[in-house]
Amino acid sequence: MRVTRRFWLTLTAIASLVVGGGLLDAPLLVVGAAGLTGWLLTLQFAFVRGVSRLRGELTVSQSLDRTRIQVDTETTYTLAASVDAAGHLPLSVKATIPLTARMESGPTPELNLDTSIQSSSVTLPLIWETVGDYTVPGATVTVSDGTGLFTQSFTTAPGPEVAVEAPSVDPIHVGQGGKQLLRGVGEHDARGRTGGLSAEEIRKYVPGDALKYVDWKATARLDETHVRNYEAEGNRSVVLLLDHRQTLGDGTPGETKLEHLKAVAAAFQQRAETTRDPLGYVTIDDAGITEARVPVARAEAYRSCQHRINDLDIEAEAPATAPATAAAAGRMTGTVNPTADTQSPMETTLLAYRDAAGSKQHLPNQPLYNGFQAAPREIRSADLLVICTDDSSPSELRNTVGLARRNATEVIVFLTPSVAFDTDLVTDLDTAYERYRTFDQFRRELNEIDSVTAYEVGPSDQISTILSAGPANTDQGEYV
Repeated sequence: MRVTRRFWLTLTAIASLVVGGGLLDAPLLVVGAAGLTGWLLTLQFAFVRGVSRLRGELTVSQSLDRTRIQVDTETTYTLAASVDAAGHLPLSVKATIPLTARMESGPTPELNLDTSIQSSSVTLPLIWETVGDYTVPGATVTVSDGTGLFTQSFTTAPGPEVAVEAPSVDPIHVGQGGKQLLRGVGEHDARGRTGGLSAEEIRKYVPGDALKYVDWKATARLDETHVRNYEAEGNRSVVLLLDHRQTLGDGTPGETKLEHLKAVAAAFQQRAETTRDPLGYVTIDDAGITEARVPVARAEAYRSCQHRINDLDIEAEAPATAPATAAAAGRMTGTVNPTADTQSPMETTLLAYRDAAGSKQHLPNQPLYNGFQAAPREIRSADLLVICTDDSSPSELRNTVGLARRNATEVIVFLTPSVAFDTDLVTDLDTAYERYRTFDQFRRELNEIDSVTAYEVGPSDQISTILSAGPANTDQGEYV
């Protein structure tokens, strides 16, 4: 309970009567002060009892017309209050709107119930601006007495919960060679090669196997290198490597490469949360790493990843560099040039040996590779690495995938073909089809790497249009 300014004025008057009665030797003033004091105590006691009774008679409800919506979508919020008995103390009920929601106009919703009003309600629209799960806070009830001497406030129970989701890109194509992916994005098997507690089998070593899985006792006994596979007994760690460089902004507003890849990343985030897999992420723009989180299996980690995916956007363009200078430097030093978009078989082999040797070389003009190399060890050694990028720099992606495989990581690559986001492709479908064939050949090369799976991601209608320019016996489900 709190007292108001009027209470202090009354208390001052009582003190003045007492002091005046003593100075003037006027007992009536002292008696009047005693009477006022008794009156205050009586009002205070009655107010405390009235508030206690009101708590049992008051009903405050908050409701939303929908509990699952997309971001920037409007919902209808209703605040209602009622008192069972008439002649109650005057009160007000004020709602607390979450910071992630906004009202288009008007003050914060508030209800005022004087002694003659037993119920009231207010309805207004709310727009939710941030992805996540939220609970509307409890309303604040303020009770006052009829004389304005006392007030008391308390908070009601929390209101409804609402799940705010990122806007979906629809329709979205995820597949290989023009064929739609049938299995749900983000699903995985319980068994794998990437560690566990119980041994599953011993087999011969093949190029690409991590040294940490070599069974040295079996190798010494059999006089040939063998590795030990494991049956996974726990959840596997998942890391999302999200590219949001300038090239990912291609496409129409709201349906860019980045928006399609964000939809795929969101599916993995939801799957990891469902299966309680440790989840982490690293986001990279033209300047390098913009944010990184090591994989952990905690609610705040899933929420952090969800918010990061939703907030991901194309950053300001980084200062241009001179790729020709880097290429010239590579030739002068006699090293393989990793920045060229085309590599000979010999270059590819040499790069593989370089990766196997554990090189920590910083490669110019390759922020995706350099960013992943600079990421914490827990990220680089995750059981499953999901790379979301485009086809604008094939050699860089090859290097990044090779670096990931060196850490015994299962890699899934989601690629957006640039041709599918070219708004002018309908003017020359033959050229678009050839560009798509070049892209798919690159995707197939990645897919042939051990423990690497590569998928294409893009708008279904665009990919269907491109494939329609191919041979008569080629369609979206039979592209070769």
